[in-house]
Amino acid sequence: MTAALALLPPVIQQSTQRVPLDPFSALGFIAVVCVSAYLGVRKSPWTAAVLAFAVPFAIYRDVGHTTLTLEKSIAFGSAVGLWLGGAPLWPQSAGARRLVLVVIGVMAAIALSALHAVYPVNVAREFFKQVEYLVLLWCAATCIERIPHSARYFTGGVAVGAAIVSTFAVMQALFGGAPSGMWVNGHVLPRATGTLEGPNQLAGFLEAALPVLWIWPMLYGWHKVDGRHDVDRHTAAAQGYVTVVSSAAMILTQSRAGIAVAALAYALLWRLRRVAAQASAVPMSIGAAVGILITTVWFVFIAHAGWSDIGQLFRFDVPGEPGGVGTRAQLWPAAVALFAKHPVVGVGAGNFELLLPTVGLTGIQTNAASLPLQTLAEQGLVGFIALVAFAIVALRETFRRAQMSPLALAAFLAVAGLLAHQLVDDLFFFPKAAALCWLLLGAGTAREAS
Repeated sequence: MTAALALLPPVIQQSTQRVPLDPFSALGFIAVVCVSAYLGVRKSPWTAAVLAFAVPFAIYRDVGHTTLTLEKSIAFGSAVGLWLGGAPLWPQSAGARRLVLVVIGVMAAIALSALHAVYPVNVAREFFKQVEYLVLLWCAATCIERIPHSARYFTGGVAVGAAIVSTFAVMQALFGGAPSGMWVNGHVLPRATGTLEGPNQLAGFLEAALPVLWIWPMLYGWHKVDGRHDVDRHTAAAQGYVTVVSSAAMILTQSRAGIAVAALAYALLWRLRRVAAQASAVPMSIGAAVGILITTVWFVFIAHAGWSDIGQLFRFDVPGEPGGVGTRAQLWPAAVALFAKHPVVGVGAGNFELLLPTVGLTGIQTNAASLPLQTLAEQGLVGFIALVAFAIVALRETFRRAQMSPLALAAFLAVAGLLAHQLVDDLFFFPKAAALCWLLLGAGTAREAS
């Protein structure tokens, strides 16, 4: 058995290569925009499904200092189509409107951070990234408000996307090829990423996707029969598979914060809506067991790890992690040092990774591994206040509607989990990890069309 397992291919180091936009891919993006716009104009519930599905798939093409992606094309096309179809630019739901206002505040803080920015182009990049998140929020809210059955289609899109990503992640752990890994006892063990660029990003995506899977049956209207919940067989089977494979993928990311946050979110669901939590208990447990089994095989049979090696999983600074992206012990003091330079408006959004050499970290280019610290360093106290205001409004508005809307409940669990995780990571830096959260915020704070 050990000999067979040793044949698994080793984890490879991830490299980033720019892929310029060519005529063929340009035509593809134009086609995606046109189809998305058509669905929006026709007020098709497939608009919500496509928006949710596209989140973890990029198909990057570089244009100047930015990239074109599948998700951006769908978001732009959907927004144009919904607007041409008569959707107002100001959401009808009070909760969604309040969220739009605080997001505009975040955008203003990003713009102000350009005052001391050494790299203003990066500030522009972060500003338009926030615009992208706002567009996603507006599209989701508009679909829920104006298009009947959008909630079901949205959930289906999340489920299909999560199924593909998580199945791919489990295959990476079983057969190798994961683009990320960690050193254990002299061996590089895989950390699953699925179609995303890093294991923490996959964990962030799943922190938003799993709550949607947990509330899925609530959208299809179950009822009790002889003490059991009667749900459509095909729906139940699909939910079971996606929940199993997504739970396994979460374990296989080996993201300590991600796994802990997902467990806490499920415990919170158990307290708020026990019926929904109980319906997901079996597939959650099976998936977690599969993930733990695969991880144990890698640790015990491949790395011959001892208890001290396994104990490294519970630290936030694992010695010898490959990738040259630094550790939190390095990045957090660097964030504080950069914050001290311009405490009011920061050193400039998107500038942190490029200014690390100015505070003694050479050969490292990454984010601060903490959303609050990243915000303090790049946007100062102004940005930090805007972030706190966003967090308060997002949690308050989704919690208020959690008893009335399953998607609001999922949004509350996702936002609470992601904000907690980002005390030790910055996942909003990566659209693939953040976009589903912003879609959920829009969908969860909007009043459903009748």
